Amino acid sequence: MDLSVTFHGAVGRTTGSAHIIQAGNKRILLDCGMIQGIPHHYNRKFSFDPKSIDHLVLSHAHIDHSGRIPLLYQQGYEGPVYCTPATKDLLKILLLDAVKISKEEARKASRKKQRGGIEPLYDEEDVFEALKHIISVSYHKTKTIEKNISFKYLDAGHILGSAQPILDFDGTKIAFTGDLGQNGIPLIKNPDPIEETHYLITESTYGNRIHPPMEKARDMLLEYAKHVSQEGGKLIIPSFAVGRTQILIYFLNAIFEKGEIDRTPVYIDSPMAIDATEVYLDHPECYDKETLSLLKSGDNPLTFPELKFSKSSRESRAIRSGWETCVVFAGSGMCTGGRILSHLINELPTRKSVVLFVGYQARGTLGRKIVEGAEEVEIYQKKIPVKAKIKMIRGFSAHADKRELRAHIERIKKKPLKTFVLHGEAEQSLTFAAELRNILRIWARVPEYKQEYSLRSVG
Repeated sequence: MDLSVTFHGAVGRTTGSAHIIQAGNKRILLDCGMIQGIPHHYNRKFSFDPKSIDHLVLSHAHIDHSGRIPLLYQQGYEGPVYCTPATKDLLKILLLDAVKISKEEARKASRKKQRGGIEPLYDEEDVFEALKHIISVSYHKTKTIEKNISFKYLDAGHILGSAQPILDFDGTKIAFTGDLGQNGIPLIKNPDPIEETHYLITESTYGNRIHPPMEKARDMLLEYAKHVSQEGGKLIIPSFAVGRTQILIYFLNAIFEKGEIDRTPVYIDSPMAIDATEVYLDHPECYDKETLSLLKSGDNPLTFPELKFSKSSRESRAIRSGWETCVVFAGSGMCTGGRILSHLINELPTRKSVVLFVGYQARGTLGRKIVEGAEEVEIYQKKIPVKAKIKMIRGFSAHADKRELRAHIERIKKKPLKTFVLHGEAEQSLTFAAELRNILRIWARVPEYKQEYSLRSVG
């Protein structure tokens, strides 16, 4: 069977995951993600013909891996989308939120009177049409999709339902890490090891960095929460609604239970994060042993008395306008849209407040500008001075660091014939690829955009 792989996204950047495996006359697309940090409408045009794709195998629900799926159908794709059951439930939430963001981008462009007008990428109807085509595949179950072509999902330990697709082309195996999680992340299981593969596609978000221990990250969260509880102001956390929010709720629950901080209101001011938390509660099959044990004892780590949910715009405005010292989670995690923008308008000029980033900030995003020390930022065409304390905690990352990524590859029983390093900015990817070559002595390259590689069939 003639095999090749072409990389159409997440090359030299961390978003826009999309890779095509050509197997004979069949084309399998791995992920169909949104490119973040650029004007939304630039995502409309694909670098391949959607009609030419036969199957879409999705690693997980995050929008940089799934966000262009409705566009794929809108432009002629007619095949299925494979994903885990938990990913299926999260996908609806994230794609509908993407509709809101796209409409917001269109309104913003209209206000600026951009030439030609900007239409939203897709609407709710497009989302529901795409959702009709989903086929759920549980972890470790082999799914045959064509004669001599099958795949199975291993747990990626990144977010609820995240998976590492292992594809089998008549005996030749191609593994894709998707986004690989850290070992020891609360709530969900650790990543499954890849036992065997001939070719590997790996992420490298933190390919040049080692995370601080999770316990240190937890102590830093306590420090900043204590600061606002004692000094006044608000602790504003740009929220990755799926994964990061739930992990932080888990830790805040433990902090309050141990009496390490005065009772302080915690608001989840993100309808998507609220919905995602409910999905987490619906999928105990993804939980680690510690979480299952807590649930059996009657202690739900995702609920506690101080935790309040803000779904309506009215409730959100009340939080912003109040002087109450509190912790606020608001989307989006990279500050590209959503309720976090209104909170930043209020709190960035406030010296007592703390804006705490707990995840990767992609190039070109507002979050990246703030983290890199901007003294003033533009939000809703207003110049906002940055006076609040800007902090970053890296230990809560849902991504493996370079040490964990390398160990994950080292555990593969037989060295892959070729390893492709992507889903990282150029420095991270190139550094990690060099480390794989120099330390593990394996073939490792960072592909270029739309670069195609022939793969030798070994089945």
